[in-house]
Amino acid sequence: MDMQWVADIIPTPWTIPWTMPSTMKFVSGCLAVVLLSKDVMSAQVTLPYGTFVGLDNYTNDLGNALANPLVAYLNIPYAAPPTGKRRFARPEPPLEINETALSTEYGPICPQSGTAKMDEDCLSLAVFAPTGTTALAKLPVVIWIHGGAFNSGSKQSFSLASMVSNAPVKYIGVSINYRLGALGFLPSNLTYRANSLNLGLYDQHSAIKWVQKYISLFGGDPQQVTLFGESAGATAVGYHLLHVDGMPPFQRVIMDSGGPTARAFPNWTYPLYQTQTEEFLNHTGCYRGENETTTFACLRELPVDTVRNASLSVFRKYAAAITWPFQPVVDYQFIARSAHQSWESGQVNNVSMLTGFNSDEGSGFVPRNINTTEQFQEFFKNLAPAISGPQLDTVANLYLAPDIPGSSYANSPFSPQFSRIAAAYGDFAYIAQVQANAVYASKLNLPVWKYHFAYLTPGADPSLGVVHASELQYVSTVVAPENPGKTANQSRLMNAYWSSFIVFGNPNKINSSAPAWPRYTIDDDTQIRFSNGTAYSEPDNIRRNATNFWRSIPDVLMH
Repeated sequence: MDMQWVADIIPTPWTIPWTMPSTMKFVSGCLAVVLLSKDVMSAQVTLPYGTFVGLDNYTNDLGNALANPLVAYLNIPYAAPPTGKRRFARPEPPLEINETALSTEYGPICPQSGTAKMDEDCLSLAVFAPTGTTALAKLPVVIWIHGGAFNSGSKQSFSLASMVSNAPVKYIGVSINYRLGALGFLPSNLTYRANSLNLGLYDQHSAIKWVQKYISLFGGDPQQVTLFGESAGATAVGYHLLHVDGMPPFQRVIMDSGGPTARAFPNWTYPLYQTQTEEFLNHTGCYRGENETTTFACLRELPVDTVRNASLSVFRKYAAAITWPFQPVVDYQFIARSAHQSWESGQVNNVSMLTGFNSDEGSGFVPRNINTTEQFQEFFKNLAPAISGPQLDTVANLYLAPDIPGSSYANSPFSPQFSRIAAAYGDFAYIAQVQANAVYASKLNLPVWKYHFAYLTPGADPSLGVVHASELQYVSTVVAPENPGKTANQSRLMNAYWSSFIVFGNPNKINSSAPAWPRYTIDDDTQIRFSNGTAYSEPDNIRRNATNFWRSIPDVLMH
């Protein structure tokens, strides 16, 4: 059998003795079918670089029972292992696999904190399709890009399988890993000269290109692709949105709590990035001054745990101040210019957008020991050093101190200024930036739908409110089985809106009984609010004076 451009999803109901090897090689030009344990059906796909066996009756993902079984391939490499000479280099095509490979379990995550199984050989993706999907189905596709501050997370951080399984319409889901921390985002003059900036974004780009090449073999349509990310994943999606290079390999974007303006990254020469990279190199013992050749030769020889631990040490040092190291930077290649400059010049891909924020984006990030206005202002000065004294005074006046009559931040939990700084940081980093992207896109006549998620999950800490990322469990519907009633209704409603956008490019197409979600425009900046098991329209005026201020100083916020 010719391995080139052959793909079949083959049900195989047979069983195999436990003593038989779990893989079988190609014999006499014929494809040997890989058989799985008793009562498990298998699916099989052949790509130009190898054959992979998945599951065609996948019913539980990450401990979540699926509403409908799926065909699942949980661990297909989309690039060569970024090890040895490929460490700190742009991704290369996947290596040829000479044996039929099992893709029935999630592979290792990319090196980061924690005790989960991880490995530097982590550039893999998972594919989920409705059971019975054939190679001719041409279903729409959604690619999930996880968040985690570009320093943590994986393709199994979010149950994309649950989202696909519960959707009222059919589509295919693809979730991806990409390099994190110093291995994926090491910004410095050294890295620039070594052509090694923004490697994690290049990993994502390779995975998106993989979808263009091969998703039709799984029943997907490469001309109906949605990029979906949350937090740092949404920021990454935003950078793909602004990366203009011919026809875009996607037609729609979903950006939950983020986007390309959400952390307005400068270029690699930013002094803090230089300091953080030097600290990382000192931790590894590979600091060689300005000699990138000997520096990277040293780094490529190290055990990956040494690199990982150095990356984690630097991240932990800066985490409390939210001046996170190892972030994307303007490299004048993948990220050609600042996000604001790209938007203002119209250098963006012409696609549809769904974006939004949660009510209390900042509460999970800010310190809980802020007691005075001076400490409040110092926090923002440290976060954005270019901010001026008068601008800091403006911030203080926009978010009135809790002891001033009329303040919204009296009776704060944790510390006197916690609610104040949580609201201000949430606007600074997320709410104002989501608004900025929606406004910019609307000015370019891109179709935009904007949301405000305001539903406090039963059992959640009310002192923190509706926190960052809390909407995801509703989109995936993993929250519904344990919480019936309003929570289940909220989940079904949101899954239907997101799924409708993925399939039709409009959130209103598949649930005629749901409230209409108005398109967000310059003339009508109405957004939809999710709360108490339903949805309704509201004006985009949450702390509008404050969000307008943050949006007015994009260059100051470069950090």
